[in-house]
Amino acid sequence: MTISRHLKNFLSTHDAEYDVVAHPYTERALDTAHSACIPTKTMAKAVVLKDEGGLVMAVMPANNKLMLKQLNQSMDRHLKLVQEQTLKELFPDCQAGSIPAIGEPWGMMTACDDSLNDVTDIYFEGGNHRELIHMHRDQYQQLMTSQLHLHLSCIPDEQELYKGGVE
Repeated sequence: MTISRHLKNFLSTHDAEYDVVAHPYTERALDTAHSACIPTKTMAKAVVLKDEGGLVMAVMPANNKLMLKQLNQSMDRHLKLVQEQTLKELFPDCQAGSIPAIGEPWGMMTACDDSLNDVTDIYFEGGNHRELIHMHRDQYQQLMTSQLHLHLSCIPDEQELYKGGVE
């Protein structure tokens, strides 16, 4: 396995300092955090959205839930989740369900949740189900300087998690 070509080129072009962390196969960001023994609030997950204005990647901690209504109000947009088949087309060098939490390498705006400012280290999928990218928060923030930063997620109720709430 190797990390996504787009991601690797982007990180190299920006002289980013990062580590690649191997972990057992997982399919969900929350499971990946548990499997890799990292705090869920440091595991950033990506949710890709679209409307007539184009694509937006929302990035938040793995244990959080996207507040789509608030995001749409903040951005004055009508964003909706992108279908799985579209994700395969948008991220051809990534395995399904392992999209890196940086949209710029694929030409899309990224909206970062402010709660990622509260952690020291950030981990995110490298484009496959067995490798994470790990970098210091300051490095990640430097890469995201030109992107949108706002409060776009919340920690769901434990009850909601058991009811199968949106992740």
